[in-house]
Amino acid sequence: MNLDKIKTPYYIFYADDFINNYHELEASMKSVYENYKIAYSFKTNYTPAVCNLIKNLGGYAEVVSDMEYELALKVGFNPECIVYNGPGKGDMLEHCLLNKGMLNIDNLRELERVCDFAKLNIDKNFKVGIRVNFDIGNGLHSRFGLDVENGDFDYALTKIGAIDNLTVQGLHFHISRARGLDSWKNRIVGLLELVKKYNLDNLKYIDLGSGMYGKLDPELQEQFGLTPTYVDYANIVAGEMNSFYENSINKPMLITEPGTTLVSKYFHVFMSVLDIKEIRNKYFALLDGSFHNVGEICGLKKVPMRITTSKNSTSYNNVDFVGYTCLEQDVIYSGYNGKLAIGDTVEICNVGGYSIVDKPPFIHPDIPIYMIKNNEITCIKKEQTLNDIFAPYVFE
Repeated sequence: MNLDKIKTPYYIFYADDFINNYHELEASMKSVYENYKIAYSFKTNYTPAVCNLIKNLGGYAEVVSDMEYELALKVGFNPECIVYNGPGKGDMLEHCLLNKGMLNIDNLRELERVCDFAKLNIDKNFKVGIRVNFDIGNGLHSRFGLDVENGDFDYALTKIGAIDNLTVQGLHFHISRARGLDSWKNRIVGLLELVKKYNLDNLKYIDLGSGMYGKLDPELQEQFGLTPTYVDYANIVAGEMNSFYENSINKPMLITEPGTTLVSKYFHVFMSVLDIKEIRNKYFALLDGSFHNVGEICGLKKVPMRITTSKNSTSYNNVDFVGYTCLEQDVIYSGYNGKLAIGDTVEICNVGGYSIVDKPPFIHPDIPIYMIKNNEITCIKKEQTLNDIFAPYVFE
């Protein structure tokens, strides 16, 4: 397969670099605390080929819905290697419990469901995790998990403890906008304080969620400034685990749930310039993709961009690259200065997080994905067709 002959827009997944990134994160953590496991966040990018790589690398699946749970099973994950989070679990909650998965209770309604299910199946033993909520000082009043201050966490431990065939096997904590080392230290210290306070000496795992900085293209690194490395995170997080359990026979598994950390840098999207127009001394370059194909990163930072120009290119100043949608906010890149022509190919990097999964079939069908692995190019997602989109609809 020759990429030069593939019609834009399309994604490229650089699998070999993705695998190397996975190994580097894993090795950094294990060098400090051996019992460490990566649970890949499906919601970030649930492309089956990516999920299958995670399985083959020995990682776990982290899912937040019945759809993602069933996808993990379809890809081939053993239920015992699935972490089931999220506030709105469906019927697969029971499947997870019955098959020894790592189910983390998010709210009191789920607590009641789990307890009732255990009481109805007294001939079986069940284990469950609890997602906890406490302030780590990042300014976000999170809505997820059970509050450790208002009595909900205590209530959950008491209720679970009163059921003979149900025990707590893990603690989980995740919060957004918390990529700094101080936030990660506050996570692990807070969880270990709960372990000590409530004598949770037989836990199978302590799960710290996601939100680490991953590898960044130079253009993004300059915008983010100095960011922690995997070794920095390992020294803080795995270091606290190692110190706390230094003299313990039972050393629970340390889990993190990277999504963008693992995958974002290794997906690029390729688009073509359809038109260049000037409106009141402002230039707009129309692309055959949209901001949906790039993800929220293009609204937060200037995404790394490479342009393959033609002989007919002209120098422009202050060009906005915009998508095909009829939305004014469909701006992919603002303030480009350089050469450009209709027909040029635009490569946008770092689009692996929350682009593929969050992109609706809005105006146009979704676009294909190609994987490069061991110098071979394969299609891992076909271009969406009209029939794909409208199959669920009822036509008269």
